[in-house]
Amino acid sequence: MGESLVLGSAFLWAFATVLAKPMTGRVRPGTIVAMHAWVAVLVGATLLIALGRLDELGAIGPSRMLMLGVSASFVVIGDVFLVRSFAHLDPGKAFTAASGLFVLVTLLAGWVFVGDSITRVTVAGALAIMVGVYMTRGGVHTATTASVRGSTMAATPTVVLAGLMWAAGLIGLDHSIEHVDPIAGSTVGYLFPALAYLVWATRDQRFEITSLVAADQRLLAGSAVFGGLALVGYTLGIKYAHAGIVAMLESTAPIFAILLAVAFFKERITARTGAGVGFCFVGIATLVI
Repeated sequence: MGESLVLGSAFLWAFATVLAKPMTGRVRPGTIVAMHAWVAVLVGATLLIALGRLDELGAIGPSRMLMLGVSASFVVIGDVFLVRSFAHLDPGKAFTAASGLFVLVTLLAGWVFVGDSITRVTVAGALAIMVGVYMTRGGVHTATTASVRGSTMAATPTVVLAGLMWAAGLIGLDHSIEHVDPIAGSTVGYLFPALAYLVWATRDQRFEITSLVAADQRLLAGSAVFGGLALVGYTLGIKYAHAGIVAMLESTAPIFAILLAVAFFKERITARTGAGVGFCFVGIATLVI
């Protein structure tokens, strides 16, 4: 169940990224990602009310509530850093580096701090996915990258921070959501970055969603819905799967993004990209079956 939720989350996150792509340069990354967090909060609250489990919110102690908020904030901040890195580096390469670091740090941290086991099957699945993501690092785009000479070095800090933030958020959520209702935990956790955005936007006096053109409003709304659902599915998946497995399966999001780009933008997929997608599916099968 946990693996299916995480794979669904990766697909939804890829969909959110594809919809957000045309807004790059016109809407701040923080605004896009904050809308994802707000939708996650609204979805969680709606589910709690519909399922009659609203009292689960009161059952979360202050210390665990803080841990959930900090961990969810790390996840959201990691997304912001990744989007920021696109200004200096091709998105495929940036996501490849960040995802590889995310998987490696999570596996090691999960083994050291959470007690997750690392088996030969886990290592084989991880290697297949990482090789697949590496092979697809350029996506299906045939145009020359817009990044400038030396941009890899300029993007390194944001790419590294994205991977580290994701890993810290995943380990924190894996630890803190163990003894709480997962929907309530997700709702409380993502409320922290959602409210933090309001404070940030108020101080800057820049609420971009009120001044966007109609096309960007529709793109932002679609990205927010899919991104918010992805965050909820991701958190629920952590409840039912090991952190290392979650990291590896979540790192397949760029593969779904490539397939969606082919479907919606009619972009051409290369033999190398197709082989990379195949490696990822083999890795997924190894971990899930």
